[in-house]
Parts: sequence; C-alpha cells; structure tokens
Amino acid sequence: MQVRQEQIQQQQQQAEQQQAIQLQQMQNEQREQELMLEEAKMDLERYKIDADNQTKIAVAEISTYRGTEEKDVNANNVADPLEMAKAATAQRKVDSDAFTKRVEAKYKNEIENKKIELEKERMKHEMDL
Repeated sequence: MQVRQEQIQQQQQQAEQQQAIQLQQMQNEQREQELMLEEAKMDLERYKIDADNQTKIAVAEISTYRGTEEKDVNANNVADPLEMAKAATAQRKVDSDAFTKRVEAKYKNEIENKKIELEKERMKHEMDL
C-alpha cells in the first residue's frame, strides 16, 4: 500500500515537473515572439526613416534645378531634372526591394529555425517514450 502511494506521489511530481517545463517553454516562446515583434517594429521604423531621408535628398536635388527645367546638358532631348527624378525613383525602388528581400530572408530563416527546433523536440519526445 505504501509503495503504491509512493508511486502515485512520484507520478504527481513528474506531472508537476512536466507542467512547469511546459509553462517555462511557453513563456520563453512568448518572450521570443515579443522580441521578434519588437525587432520587426524597429526594422520598419528604420525603413521609414531611410525612405524619408531618401525623399528629402531627392527633393533637395530636384529643387536645386528649379528654374532649369528646360536645360539638357547632355543633349539627349530629356530635361536633366526629369532624368534625376527618374533616377531617384528607381533608386527608391531598388532600396525598397532590397529591404523587402532582407526581411523575407530573415523571416524564412526564423521559420526554418522553428521547424528544426520543433523537429528536435518531437524526436526528443519520441525518444523519451
């Protein structure tokens, strides 16, 4: 009878330990998600600042040519300020695409890491059984 009670007590302790471990894992995952969200917010804020700065630079470049709208220094029949505006727009697109690719690569990497981690946990769980 006492042996049975000890077994029940051990099972209860093991169940409590597993619950504590699961709770800790859930808390860690929540912290990780919060950190990822904060990092994404910071990335977005940096992107906004960079885009705003690029816009300011483009406006400053264009405004320096105010009054010279019809000048064509390189004689290619396209006004120089228009060429500059097109170049600035193209550069903004390149910057935007590069940012998008970096963010996508980062999140793909995080997803792959999560998949690997889940697979490790599954294998460990199967080994424990």
